[in-house]
Amino acid sequence: MKKKRFYNNKKRNTKWTEPAVGRKIDFADKYIDAGTGSDKYDSKRPKKRKKRITADKARKVAKNIIVVVCCFLIVSAGYTLVDFYMERNSMPAETDNAENDTNISNLSININSIAVQSLSLDGGVMLDAVITNAQEQGYSCVTFDLKRDDGTVGYESKLATIDAYGAVSSASSDLEESVSKMTESDLLPVARISCYKDNIAPTADLTAAVTKGTSVYRDADGFAYLNPDSSVTYNYIKGIIEETKGLGISVFVLDNTELPDEIAEGYNDGFAVLTKKLHADFGDEIKFLSAIDVDATVAENNTEKGENDEYSDSTQPSLDEEFEKLLTEKIPVTAGSNAVYYITTNKPDAVKEYLSSKNIKNYIIAVQTDA
Repeated sequence: MKKKRFYNNKKRNTKWTEPAVGRKIDFADKYIDAGTGSDKYDSKRPKKRKKRITADKARKVAKNIIVVVCCFLIVSAGYTLVDFYMERNSMPAETDNAENDTNISNLSININSIAVQSLSLDGGVMLDAVITNAQEQGYSCVTFDLKRDDGTVGYESKLATIDAYGAVSSASSDLEESVSKMTESDLLPVARISCYKDNIAPTADLTAAVTKGTSVYRDADGFAYLNPDSSVTYNYIKGIIEETKGLGISVFVLDNTELPDEIAEGYNDGFAVLTKKLHADFGDEIKFLSAIDVDATVAENNTEKGENDEYSDSTQPSLDEEFEKLLTEKIPVTAGSNAVYYITTNKPDAVKEYLSSKNIKNYIIAVQTDA
């Protein structure tokens, strides 16, 4: 009889070549709802209590909190001490009104200036001579005409009205560069505008002119005038200021802002009226000064100078009593905070000596040369 063989474990788990898949069967699988994985008896099972924070972890957290609080207190104390030190040791505060620091209109400016021809502002050789001359003579400003008494314009303007009037004459070839160079040389560029006295615009546009009957009014010297009440006039002046402000000019001397007495009645002219309108358009970014015209030109001594005289034609004569009397009559000591004397003279050194003796600081000297 054949002996019966029984299975053994020698070759257990070696016959199957397919990899095992799924998971091991747990004895509690029969208690899990199909497809949900939830234990319907979980609510009945005893819950494990969460471990309370350990003493070591509590001490570590407390330590970190204490460090953060201490750092905050140290930084706060440091800022407090620094503020206290700076307040005790800082420079004295300025006493000027805060508004005066925010705009140039309210600043008090001393205009100690020489007047030059616009043609000399070429940004090059002629300008260098102007700067050197002004510095050597002790001037702090240089004044030039944007619009002259005869109505001509002294810079290359791009305004359509100026082009239409053909008003540009003997103009600065490079005003922007000249203004920049003067500023770099510590010289304040000051622009003068003859506002209403004008022989060009009134004849080119009657709507902007002061008329007498059907023709343009002219004074005894043959000058015509722009109408202060005309919007064309105001926009003409405003356009010149706006254009040159963009070139770096911030101080403007407004001259001839009043009409002659014989025609002034009925017109709303004057420096205050004009600048009120301009400030409404430009704000306080620009300083406007009123010009007080003074003619201090005197006849030279007819006595001819010999070859051996102690002084030459370029040497100014000393200030004599008659000339001082003339200046005293024409140049009062007080002129107002927004006014500047525009003095035309053939004796600039003598005029400067008088102004210095009277402590007059706001003036422009235009040297009158022999024709």
